[in-house]
Amino acid sequence: MNEIYKEMRKRAFTTKPEDIRIILENNQQVYAAVVDMNIKGNLVSLVCIFDGSVSLYYSNGKCDIGLGKKEKIKKAAISFLISSGQCIHIMNKTVNYSGETENMKVYLFTKAGIYLKEISISKPESKEEKFLNFLVNNVLSAIDGAESFIPAE
Repeated sequence: MNEIYKEMRKRAFTTKPEDIRIILENNQQVYAAVVDMNIKGNLVSLVCIFDGSVSLYYSNGKCDIGLGKKEKIKKAAISFLISSGQCIHIMNKTVNYSGETENMKVYLFTKAGIYLKEISISKPESKEEKFLNFLVNNVLSAIDGAESFIPAE
């Protein structure tokens, strides 16, 4: 795994509410998310932050930063963050942020800590897993040129 990818991803996991000047009203309010996906054998991390920041980090070292400058992408990301709090009850609090996965790992950042749910991309099981999958795909679809988040082979 590329060092740039590791460092950018690590930085995402250190984001705190005060860094983005947000006051959280409750423990279910999500202020940031990292979604790790395995696409064609490469790890890709989608990072969404409530200040409108959206980035994609690729395990080969490529980074697409500032995607949230496009209003359509920013709206999809903020919708994901606002809506995903409904799924906290099926997630587990974690301090292990290993990106290695064959599935999709969704990390949600709240005042109470970071929560994780690993979802089978081919077969989300619960309605909450399907909902999280939908929200993530909504953000990815908003990113111009759907091909842009698939790493070159």
